[in-house]
Amino acid sequence: MATLGVSDQFDKYFGTWRIVECVSLAGTVDTTGIEGSEFHLDDSGDVSWKLVDETDSAPFFSSDSYEFTAGRHGSVLLKFFGTFREHVIEFKAEISDDLMLLTCERCCMLQCQKICEEDPEVLEQYTYTEALDQGYFHDVAIKADTGKIFKVHSVILSMTAPGLAWTSTPPPLSGLREDILETVLHYLYTECLPKGLSEETARDCIKVVGKLPGLENFTQICQNFLKNTALKQQIVSLIGDMHACADRIIDLFKCRQRGNTMVPDDVLSHNPAKLCYVMKQALREGAIAFSKYMILCDLFARRSGELPREERHDIIKYTKTRFHIFIKQLHEFFDAFKTQLSYKEPEQDEEIATYFLPELEVSLSTLTKFVEDFKSALDTAISKNISDKEKAEKTEKHKKDVKDVLGKTLKHALHIRELKKLKYIHDTASGKFEFFLDKAGRFNRKSVHERKSLISSFLQTLKDREAPLIIQRVEQFAFMIEEKWKWKEWKYLFKLTSSKMAWTVSKLCSYRHTLQPAINELVEIVNKEEFTNSLSMLGLTSETKTESSTKDESKKSTKYAKLSSVESLCISPNARDSFTAKRALDLFKRKEKTDMVFEIIIIHDTGDTVIDHTHGDPVEKTESDRDTDHYEIPAHCVILATRCRWFQRALLSGMRESIDKKITIHDTNPEVFNLFLEYVYGGNLDTSHSTPEQLTELLTLADRYEVDTLKSVCEHALGKHVNNETALYLFSMADQLQAKALKEQTVLYIQKHPILMEGELYIELPQNLKNEIQALTNGEDSSDPETPNVGDIEEMIHKVDLAAGTLSGSTSSSSTTSSVSDLRIEDPARLEACVHQMKEVVGDDVSDEDLMLHIISADYDVSRAINFYFSSL
Repeated sequence: MATLGVSDQFDKYFGTWRIVECVSLAGTVDTTGIEGSEFHLDDSGDVSWKLVDETDSAPFFSSDSYEFTAGRHGSVLLKFFGTFREHVIEFKAEISDDLMLLTCERCCMLQCQKICEEDPEVLEQYTYTEALDQGYFHDVAIKADTGKIFKVHSVILSMTAPGLAWTSTPPPLSGLREDILETVLHYLYTECLPKGLSEETARDCIKVVGKLPGLENFTQICQNFLKNTALKQQIVSLIGDMHACADRIIDLFKCRQRGNTMVPDDVLSHNPAKLCYVMKQALREGAIAFSKYMILCDLFARRSGELPREERHDIIKYTKTRFHIFIKQLHEFFDAFKTQLSYKEPEQDEEIATYFLPELEVSLSTLTKFVEDFKSALDTAISKNISDKEKAEKTEKHKKDVKDVLGKTLKHALHIRELKKLKYIHDTASGKFEFFLDKAGRFNRKSVHERKSLISSFLQTLKDREAPLIIQRVEQFAFMIEEKWKWKEWKYLFKLTSSKMAWTVSKLCSYRHTLQPAINELVEIVNKEEFTNSLSMLGLTSETKTESSTKDESKKSTKYAKLSSVESLCISPNARDSFTAKRALDLFKRKEKTDMVFEIIIIHDTGDTVIDHTHGDPVEKTESDRDTDHYEIPAHCVILATRCRWFQRALLSGMRESIDKKITIHDTNPEVFNLFLEYVYGGNLDTSHSTPEQLTELLTLADRYEVDTLKSVCEHALGKHVNNETALYLFSMADQLQAKALKEQTVLYIQKHPILMEGELYIELPQNLKNEIQALTNGEDSSDPETPNVGDIEEMIHKVDLAAGTLSGSTSSSSTTSSVSDLRIEDPARLEACVHQMKEVVGDDVSDEDLMLHIISADYDVSRAINFYFSSL
């Protein structure tokens, strides 16, 4: 199995693929309704599906795992298999760049387009937890029953639960139990449940707030939490029951009592009656353990789709840890069994055989009757299964809808495959049954003396050879599991085993009435209430739910696994899937309930200087003399402070921005800044319609206001616009903004197109960037001892004592003056205006030169420069 040792040759298949076209066997392109559906293949063997609306659930949509195998002539086969139905659908996979063709024999061909890895913002969890924890800009206070005050925000609560009047007195939820109130508020601010939530609190939340308007989704999440917790507890309980059965079997064979002799008093070989009883009890306990295992597999296969992926993996990891304990118990059992045999003397074989023979004859008679009944029932069930499937296929042929074509074709292929499987099972089982019946018949035809001799010989062989060999194999098996069965292998095998067992149980349930006599005989043979209850839970006895309800449950459980970013009920959704993010963006666009404003000032240059003809010297125009436009964009303090660290510092700094609730923005396009704010609010940006100019300006804003996720998105989007005209410009900008990903992409492009190093744009680059390009192109170390790189510049900046305006170790004030004078000042009038604005905040005691350093460092952003100044004190 390639999945168990995924090699590099399959890396290109990993990722998200979209089905763009379905070609029928006849070569025609039909609209089947699955076009646009997506599936994601991860490197751990899991597949998840995201279907378009109104898509019929094709058989492979219920698959949650896959594997790669080698086909004929070097081809690659992609196999999807479902956990519950045990459908295995095989496609021949052919890939070329970002296109993949999946060919299903006797069915169809699916043309798939690889989707670029989702933008980085998808990975960001959308949450307002910090606003709830710190309570800044709160305008509502909710008191719990303990008197604890929760400082909350009506603007956020009105987005998450708009049906409640949050500004009323007293506000909604007042007086609730503290743990309930804390859980509800956590959900309203994060769209998830708090970690460590107890089942009792979840139940109480449903009772107390379940009927409040706007909290329906919260109630549903709590119900899912309780259901998932109950499922996990049930699985843990089943595994615990299996271990308990193993412990009881071990206790039956252990020697405890020791008298004055070296031989224990409770050696079973000395008491044939007790040995017979112990063996019967051990077989009964084994039957109970196996029935628990069947329930475990069936339960996981049917209901694992209800669990988030993270919790499914937790269950599988838990089973792996318990499997080691089971192997230890198995080893302990065979040790005890070997110890019991070691005390058996040769002369005791005759006594044991004499006692065992009548018991064995009765058991063989009962078992023979059971096998004959089961074989007859199995023949009837399989024949009926084949007949039912043929009738269903004839019914399907009357459907002519094009959208049913793919589903019918796949179902037909699966139908043929399942018939072959049933026939194989029937032939194999028949062969095994005939072999057993033949052996039992031969044994019964032998004389009493011959039968006793066979039993004695079997006991001696078991003592001398078989028991030590079994212990050795158990040790080897335990070593193999420890060394070779890592997480991927165990997950694959567990899901595959669960799938096969669940399929077997579903077939037994489907023809329970036919198999009922044989099942009743099995119940009588085991004669244990716990075993009977287990079969009842599986739906194999008459004291259980009806067949129709079982089928309905099966239909619900086979719903395809959806692609979802919410991996757990206790993890906030990403911005793209968050309802709160969408409502926040809508709130920003409606400009309602705002409490602050951005003022964007655009200066239109009509000439930098004028001539004073009286004195003949040029006079620089100030900002007040220029033609300026002012744009205002209203916003919300708490949303900006939570979503952007830079805005949080500005609005909580106690300076002009926090007092006036107004942030002034220079040198940006209002339309682009509006896009920037839309990202801050909604956490999502569609870059497909953005121009390279807009993306570069957004990248600059993201760097200036420290929105790293947007910076990553812009880098990712600009990488698609790298060409001969933009490569050098984007390389220079990426270096300036420390956009590592974009810089790497531009360097790769320049390496492939060295002709760019002969153009005028390359000549205009700073020398350090030229050296870096040349070094990277030649495969050398890009660091230049004579030319400072970004790290050298950062180190030099750290050496600057901004408070004193001098370099470290320098006492000369002239060094500051010279450093400012050496800087290239592109807009002296704007610099002077910024110095004037800073002095209104910091006072006149600070020299102009110091203020200029901060302003230039802050890219002429006064608010940022003020923050730099106070952080340097």
